[in-house]
Amino acid sequence: MVEPLQTFADLRRCCAAALHGNLGQVELSPGGRPEDLLAMAERHRVVPLCAAGLAAEQRGAFRRRVLSLAQHMVVLDREVALVADILAGAGVEFLILKGPALARQAYAAEEWRVSDDVDLWVPATHAANAAVALRAAGFERSPPLTERVAAAARRAGIEASFRHPERGRLVEVAHGWASLGPSRRAAREMWNRRVQLNIGGVVVSTLHPVDALLFGCRHGAHHGWDRLSWVMDTAAIWQKLSPAERAEACVVARRRAQTVVLGLGLRLAADLVGIELSDDAATLASRPRVLALAAGAAVMACPAATERMPMMARLRYERAAQDAWRQKVRMMTGWVFTPTLGDLEGCPLPHALEPAYALLRPLRLLRHPWLKSWFR
Repeated sequence: MVEPLQTFADLRRCCAAALHGNLGQVELSPGGRPEDLLAMAERHRVVPLCAAGLAAEQRGAFRRRVLSLAQHMVVLDREVALVADILAGAGVEFLILKGPALARQAYAAEEWRVSDDVDLWVPATHAANAAVALRAAGFERSPPLTERVAAAARRAGIEASFRHPERGRLVEVAHGWASLGPSRRAAREMWNRRVQLNIGGVVVSTLHPVDALLFGCRHGAHHGWDRLSWVMDTAAIWQKLSPAERAEACVVARRRAQTVVLGLGLRLAADLVGIELSDDAATLASRPRVLALAAGAAVMACPAATERMPMMARLRYERAAQDAWRQKVRMMTGWVFTPTLGDLEGCPLPHALEPAYALLRPLRLLRHPWLKSWFR
């Protein structure tokens, strides 16, 4: 029986081959089973990409699932188009993030990049109107929230989730500069240089490819890089960038104090996918701190794990991936003082007293075992 780590090695080889244009070239390791490879690909959200690189005679176990995911993405594209029409009709400005946008910006075949939901970003001033428009179109909050909690969550900058009772697709609406960029200035810059894509027959706005790369690296670090799909996104979009855009990405990363997350994403993409790095990118990806973080990334340290990285380990990893101490402090204070939905629902306060959550949140944390783990 092939060890899980060997199955992951096969998975990585298949995905890398597809990204490099070597379709149907990878044979499974001796004793390897396509069913095990499929299960590993499901865990890392790379089933179609893996199937594209796998030898055709060993692809049988993948065929039905690949077709199902292709149909799923067609339906998701329609959902994106529907949501875009709803928000545009309400005068809400927005960005489409991650999945459907990356499928078009980064990959040779759109169906290689799958996603489970629709991720949006709206300016904070449009968040309330976006929620009203989606609810008027039949979407319901997920999980259900009272009006008081929903309003308090919006003011606290907490992402809002909606689901249509018939179609079931989750629509996640993030808002405010902190959910888009590492600083207010960076978020404004990302918003101002947005580009347009056609998804489901509707023209929508999304991040510039350079910003999409940095956003993806920041997102991967936030989750401890515990999915191979995020590494593949980084590799795929890097390969699509022109030499001038690659140089720009390094310059922008320095300006926004994101050199560690960019270097980390590129290091993982180079080690797992074999992308070529030169000049400034190679320098960023070869720093000792980046190499240490890459070795500790979940996709490198425990790639065959079936469980996601524990939350506290993920928070410590993200903290270590910040460029400067001021970023670490801002992240830590945000976690300690910004209320969660659990805080808002567990300690109901009227609107006038909502600033008191900055005191209630740390008091609630004092009773939680996370605190000791956080300061280890």
